Amino acid sequence: MNRRQLIGSLAAISGHAMFSSVLTSFLSSCKNQDMSAYAPTFFSKEEYNSIIEIIDVIIPETKTKSASQVNTQVFLDQVFSQCMTREEQAVLRAGLQPLISGFNSASDKLKYITEVDKKAFDNDENTAYFKTVKKFTMIGFFTSQEGETKAGNYVKIPGDYKGEIHLDDNTLNYGKTFLQY
Repeated sequence: MNRRQLIGSLAAISGHAMFSSVLTSFLSSCKNQDMSAYAPTFFSKEEYNSIIEIIDVIIPETKTKSASQVNTQVFLDQVFSQCMTREEQAVLRAGLQPLISGFNSASDKLKYITEVDKKAFDNDENTAYFKTVKKFTMIGFFTSQEGETKAGNYVKIPGDYKGEIHLDDNTLNYGKTFLQY
């Protein structure tokens, strides 16, 4: 299986029978629990520690918590181990090795991730795996309590529908980002 097939099969992952159970268990366990004792099943311990740093570059701490502070790395580990085929896991694992080694040796981590992101969205087959990492990082963060209530335009009691919303620098969910999605 090549990287293009992996990207093409991501839709199948979303419909995978295990995905809903992984998402449900993630949502029920993301009450800001201490997950420092979590034992990864897909990642090695070194990869897991590097993924924590990488996802914090993708979604850093701002007014809200960072991706790792809401345990997105646990979600990634569960999705990658339970919802992907062996072939997809092998392609992803092969892509993670150069990503992690390049990230660890980069002097400017943000610039490195930005370059990898740009290559991935310019259809470079060597970095296509990054779309998967980024996609599930964003799904994991924005389905967490922090992502739903503080990073979005969460309204506890919905009111009137507003079809047109004036945008400014403080409007949530419409912020500028250097990453493509």
